[in-house]
Amino acid sequence: MKKLVVIVIMCMLVACGSNPSDTKKDDTSKDTNKPVEEGKVVDISVSAVGDNLIHEAVYYYAKKADGSYGFDEMYEPMLPYIQKDISYINQETLAAGDELGLSHYPQFNGPYEILDDVKGAGFNWINTASNHSYDRGEQGVINQYNYLKQLDLMQTGMQVDANESRIRYREIKGVKVAFLSYTYGLNGFELPEGKSYLINLIDKEIIAKDMKEANANSDIQMVSMHWGEEYHFEPNDEQKELAQFLSDAGADVIIGGHPHVIQTGDILTGKNGNTTLTYYSLGNFLSAQDGNDNMLGGLASFTMSYDTKTKEVTFKDVKFIPTITQITNAFHNYKVYALKDYTDEMASVHTLTQKGLDMKRQYFIDLLNQVMNDKIEVVY
Repeated sequence: MKKLVVIVIMCMLVACGSNPSDTKKDDTSKDTNKPVEEGKVVDISVSAVGDNLIHEAVYYYAKKADGSYGFDEMYEPMLPYIQKDISYINQETLAAGDELGLSHYPQFNGPYEILDDVKGAGFNWINTASNHSYDRGEQGVINQYNYLKQLDLMQTGMQVDANESRIRYREIKGVKVAFLSYTYGLNGFELPEGKSYLINLIDKEIIAKDMKEANANSDIQMVSMHWGEEYHFEPNDEQKELAQFLSDAGADVIIGGHPHVIQTGDILTGKNGNTTLTYYSLGNFLSAQDGNDNMLGGLASFTMSYDTKTKEVTFKDVKFIPTITQITNAFHNYKVYALKDYTDEMASVHTLTQKGLDMKRQYFIDLLNQVMNDKIEVVY
């Protein structure tokens, strides 16, 4: 087990799909990276955002005259922050296409164009293991899986064949990275008997097996966890216990989602002395929820430095960049901004301001002060 070291721990600012025949080799076969020189330190930049929570109002008002849908403008203000070597998004709600019927809470399904524009924004790792992954049953899984495969957009969380590995691998600048995803449950649904492979559920025995395989076949291991309690700003005991379990198993990075509000980050130490950068919840990235706390999300931004001689991973430029979902015109228009680019003038026209909620910058700065700790720098 390699020893991982964090070389930079920032302080807070003052205010605060593949085919069944795919193998692990197939996951990296399109990379053209040459073997990295031994002894070289390779920097891999990472961004990660929270829940892409596509309510009916989001897709309804994104419909064009020709019947197609467009979401690209919603992500456009965040493009400079998103586009890194690894760019992660949590696809909170299923996007399995019109043929299965588009729907809102409590059982979601959105148009395929959501996935087109997620890729267009620069995301190259999409988590598909959420409590809404089975909202359209097995066919919903198959539809979304196959569409992502067609887009050549790497997803973790779903398989359509029992023989397919739950782990995805990519070779980046000569460094092999493993990606894994798990969810606590499926909105009250259960997977069919004999088809537990469809969606990755949190199971320590399975996770331990996957992590052992990932450690043996990659240099860096990154894990997405769909966990926690909705609308709770503090990670619960189960999240903390699972995070430590993953750290002990060798995970380098943990990215959490599901609560729909932000939670703090942490730097964990595994039983072998390894270090695990952990973001418990990045909140919502895009949604039509109607609470001001749900408008605040976070973009995790950091660089992983891999030493090819020592096999150590260190982290630098570790940041939490708060984001705001800007909703205007009575839930008709949506855009996501970094809080550092968000103004009180913009807040004055926010739909939730019109509903009597506080959407000013200072409200969110105060909330960040209450929620975040001093482990990761907050940039606003």
